Amino acid sequence: MRQEGMENIIRRIQSGNQALREELIYYYRSNILEIAAGVCGRKLEWENDDELSISLLAFNEAIDTYNPSYGKEFHNYARLVIKSRLIDHFRKEARHKHLPLEELNEDNIVVQKWEVESAWKKYNEEQLALERAEEMALFQKMLQSFGISFCQLEISCPKHQDTREILIEIAELIASRKDFIEYVNRNKQLPLKELSLVSGISKKVIKRGRQYIIAVFLIISNMEFKHLRSFFSLPCKNYSNTESAKKQVSGWKGGVRDE
Repeated sequence: MRQEGMENIIRRIQSGNQALREELIYYYRSNILEIAAGVCGRKLEWENDDELSISLLAFNEAIDTYNPSYGKEFHNYARLVIKSRLIDHFRKEARHKHLPLEELNEDNIVVQKWEVESAWKKYNEEQLALERAEEMALFQKMLQSFGISFCQLEISCPKHQDTREILIEIAELIASRKDFIEYVNRNKQLPLKELSLVSGISKKVIKRGRQYIIAVFLIISNMEFKHLRSFFSLPCKNYSNTESAKKQVSGWKGGVRDE
């Protein structure tokens, strides 16, 4: 199934089309079996293995919770949910029996331990990828509200380190002051005159770096952008904190700084 068609099918099921849900489950039955067997590291049978029942419930959960804005195709999202629920099952079984994971099956000690550790590692990696995709989708949406695309941002990114540092300081200044934050969010523009007066940096430099300044401002003023903050090597500060804001503003020195 094409992804566009799949998204429409999921929406219809989430709206209450149970017949279509059954059709989709039947269509994915072999995929569910393949995913579950891969996590468990052994052949599974629908009639005999609880892991497949758990996987089927997980697939239903994936149908109910899937959102295209996650930036992940449904098949990959369903795989992630199934793996996660199977890992939860392994851990609950271990706690219930008061046994370490490697003792779940005396005849299969090494494999059983490897199953869980490998699946858990893959889950963490996929969860990280999902978080990054969600961040990028939200970031793209915010940028678009300012009329900025990823392509434009890449082109406008300063090539010189000292220029980047200046523009990052401007973004930090905006994020540290409520009046600047409100102005930028309301007008989708920078208060060039006021920023120049407060920072001592010329309006020409600020205007030329508008897209980069706005991008950095969005990242540092939204704490959910932890991966983007790391990617841009930006500081992790709480700019909503009053004392932090005062210190940030007081850190500016007079004088005009041009490129």
